[in-house]
Amino acid sequence: MLPRPRLSGVRTTLASPRGFASGNILMWEVGHKATPLACELADRHYSRRKVGAPQMMPPGQTLVLVRPGGVFGWWRPHPTSGLRAMNGLDGWTCTIFRNETTDLSSKLILEAERLLAGRFECGPSGLLTYVWDSRIRSANPGCCFKKAGWVLHPTKPRSADGRKSLLWKPFERAGKVVDGDL
Repeated sequence: MLPRPRLSGVRTTLASPRGFASGNILMWEVGHKATPLACELADRHYSRRKVGAPQMMPPGQTLVLVRPGGVFGWWRPHPTSGLRAMNGLDGWTCTIFRNETTDLSSKLILEAERLLAGRFECGPSGLLTYVWDSRIRSANPGCCFKKAGWVLHPTKPRSADGRKSLLWKPFERAGKVVDGDL
């Protein structure tokens, strides 16, 4: 068995009203945008703008979840900042998700949703994420999000430049799948 990587800087108080574990297996630990393991994993993500940067999230309100072999980042403009997301939507955006483990990505996404919903409120636009279709090695880009109940955004299915799909899920369905197995 390989030694578990150190999650330097990760907070260890993980209690959440909606839970954070599947059975007895811890799926995510709460980190921050400068957690070394999170930055290392972000360096291998297709959306990383500056490999080696000491942080891996944009300015604003964030929830960074990390585990050996995985990172998930939620972001929104801080509610009191007066700033708006460039797409004009008001919700939590998954800015990065990377899973290098054998665990089902859709299950990790659902658990990340539950953890977010147990800690924060959400704007009317719900949960959002962009998938850069041409940079994904899959015949079905965003499949893991779709398996977790995400769909193309009903009014803005593409990014402004047309290169990315915008996936969406209502916040009240966070952590739930409506139709079927993962």
